[in-house]
Amino acid sequence: TKHKQPLQTPVSIEHLLALCRAIDLSTPFHAAIWALALCTFFGCRRLGELTITTAAAFHEKYNVLRSVMITFCKLQDGSCSANFHTPWKKMTKELGASIILTTYNDILCPVTALKNHLAVNSSMNHPTSLFAYTTTSHQSKILLKHEFLNFCTHIWSSTMLAHILGHSFHIGGAVELLLAGVPPEIVAATGGWTSLAFLLYWRRMEEILPMSTSKAYNKSHIDSLAAIFEQFHIKNKIPSALIIASDGNLVL
Repeated sequence: TKHKQPLQTPVSIEHLLALCRAIDLSTPFHAAIWALALCTFFGCRRLGELTITTAAAFHEKYNVLRSVMITFCKLQDGSCSANFHTPWKKMTKELGASIILTTYNDILCPVTALKNHLAVNSSMNHPTSLFAYTTTSHQSKILLKHEFLNFCTHIWSSTMLAHILGHSFHIGGAVELLLAGVPPEIVAATGGWTSLAFLLYWRRMEEILPMSTSKAYNKSHIDSLAAIFEQFHIKNKIPSALIIASDGNLVL
């Protein structure tokens, strides 16, 4: 089957732990890096949805602002959540997308990382992006996509972890949430997929995960995911012929 995009190795928990060991969360740049990494991963978003390619490309119509309304809630089970809205998404255009985050654990909690970033980088004196940070000269600076990827790639290459691209966070976050027992319907909603798109996504992940050099994914993980998606397939009554016919149009 011909795909629009090449297969990409997913970011894994192993990648995030390596990143965590290499940063200082009291440093503005590192705080922004960490918050962006966890929000993109656990929010199951494409990196391009939360970052900007160049400072000149920043536009309030298309990029999530530092002034965006972020709702922090404490849930009945004692966990916490955070959600905010992006003004633009490739598939929904100006309808944007809702980013929904919940507490994960003490180290890899996206809600804690986001709160830390907002506290460490609190001195923003003009409209800027959500993940902008304060420089040593006390100026706000937008965290650009290539700066983020270069920083992460340097760390992961030094620890012999697989090379990743922007969409690798989208893939890895979905895999991790499913393996953690989050219902596929919730994961699909988190990542902004329709039922058909989510099943098509699994067809790609079946090819992607065995390619990963990370120890995070083994055969039992892949078998568990296969069972989850088969039940999702049955529950949503999507014909296999439709999945096969639509596979070439999948955009990760």
